[in-house]
Amino acid sequence: MKRFLITIFMLLMFAASAVAQNDIHAIDFKNFTFSLKCLGDTADKITVINGEYSKETQEDGYVDRFYVKVFEIAYGDVTGDGKDDAIVLTVCNTGGTGNFSEGVIYSMKSGKPSLIARIPGGDRADGGLRTARAEKGVLVVESNEEGEQGGLCCPEFIITTRYKVAAGKLSQLGRTKEPIDRAERITFEKGKSGATFTANVGGSDSKKFVVGARAGQTLMVSVGSERSAVRLITAARVTEGEHKFSAVLPKSGDYIFEVSNESATEDEITITVKIQ
Repeated sequence: MKRFLITIFMLLMFAASAVAQNDIHAIDFKNFTFSLKCLGDTADKITVINGEYSKETQEDGYVDRFYVKVFEIAYGDVTGDGKDDAIVLTVCNTGGTGNFSEGVIYSMKSGKPSLIARIPGGDRADGGLRTARAEKGVLVVESNEEGEQGGLCCPEFIITTRYKVAAGKLSQLGRTKEPIDRAERITFEKGKSGATFTANVGGSDSKKFVVGARAGQTLMVSVGSERSAVRLITAARVTEGEHKFSAVLPKSGDYIFEVSNESATEDEITITVKIQ
């Protein structure tokens, strides 16, 4: 009996090891060697440690600096094989003001991560990558775009592009464009008429949120930080309080409110939204 139990244990351990070897989530992409095109059209092998790589080279009269950072890792099936892939976004700086983003997608093949596609990026407002994710077998990428004022420092629009990933190529399925100060939609759980959540808001910055409601209902919003404020942007009959407001809504539709961080540093603000 003892020998039988040991055999079963060994088989389970072997099976667990086999599963781990084919699980993309087990790969540490913060300590990994990537094939990146930071320096041009030719890919270079770059090994990051704790998500970063840096190199300084003394040249004639100046120091040549090169820096790479992994700033996002997402998982999901973008190839349609029923298995998660890894979507990794990176940004590199070659010593100047430019910060060039690039995305790479890895799948597990024969127990090893294999590069299957690249996500084109850009320099900050000029196509710089913001985030990427998998949605129902489709790759969804958000990137920056300049506005009429120009300036690489300050993107004015978010471009959302949907891709099909096949044979190492991205085939565009659709593309939308929205102002960068778009509001984040708030939804309630089934049967609930309110929600409490947190949002990270930068110092002296603000975020907008949108919630749908019906005519005649009362929208109540409060914030849990003494260093924050909240206001309703969409027109309604508003009663303001300290760190909160209530509003009787004149028509059915979406209502936008803004949460502001009045401190100089980033703050995690608790927000409570109720509709009666």
